[in-house]
This record gives sequence, C-alpha cells and structure tokens, in this order.
Amino acid sequence: MARGGPRSGAGRKRKDPALKEAQGTYRADRDALVNEDVPLGPMTAPLHLSEIARGHFATIAGILEQQKRSSPHYAEHVGLLALRLEQIAMYQAVIDMEGCTFTTQSVITTKDGSVSALKIMKRAHPAVAMLDAAMRHAQSLLGEMMLNPSAALKLATGHKQVEEDPYEGF
Repeated sequence: MARGGPRSGAGRKRKDPALKEAQGTYRADRDALVNEDVPLGPMTAPLHLSEIARGHFATIAGILEQQKRSSPHYAEHVGLLALRLEQIAMYQAVIDMEGCTFTTQSVITTKDGSVSALKIMKRAHPAVAMLDAAMRHAQSLLGEMMLNPSAALKLATGHKQVEEDPYEGF
C-alpha cells in the first residue's frame, strides 16, 4: 500500500464557482477557504440534549470560551461529546448497581428428557461494552477538540521551532 498522503491530482476536480452560480448549485458555506478561521462566539446547545447533557455542554463550552476557541460551528461536535459524557455516567451507574457480570443457567437434557447437567456461565454485563465504547468515543472527541492534556501542551507551547542543522552543507 502506498504511503505519504494523498496523491496530487487524485479525486474529483472542483467545479468553478462561476459555473455553480450559473447552474444554481452554488452554496457559500461550502466555498470556504481551507485554512480560514471560523468565527468566534458563544455556542448554543442543540435542542435534542437532555438537562444533564446540557450541563456537560455548558462546561465544555465554558472551557473553549476561556481558551478563546469557542465557535457556533463547533456546537454539534461539543453536543456529541456532552451526550457521550452523559452516557458514560449512565452506564457506570448501571454497572455499579448490577455489577460487571451476570450468570446464565441452562439445563442439558438427554434424549429421554431427563436432566443430565446444569450449565452455569458467567458473562460480561452488556453495559460494560457500551461503557467501553462511550469512553473511547469521548476520548477521541476530547482529542479532536484538543481538550486533553497532551493537546493542552501543544496549545501552550505552539509549534516547535525548526533548528538549523550546522552540518547541512556537508
């Protein structure tokens, strides 16, 4: 498999904005420059969030506002993280009440209908897998929004300066 990023010239060619305008398919929101800054401002929580998730949303939005990185464009993404944080708390509560495992029993019978054995199996509670998935997704979202400790260090120090190699001419 090839490495090193996308191939130049690969993919579909972009239409000229003037042609899109003539066809009536031009959308200004899709014609933004690649490294253009998003407008900063307060975020509004999506309507589908519960009260608990809205609390998580407000906390995350406050952190982003303090870091001067709050934008209405990120509201849905922050809402998804808030929803996942609510689910983590919910799944953890289920596990605390019911435990990490449950036991199933099955009766093994012979051909004549008599019981020959009782099979007992311990299985992981379904909430354990759901909690794991929610935690992984939340961790991924925290990384994307640069709200984890390693990203905080990157934000604090900025880009590393490239030192000149004194042996470059040799």
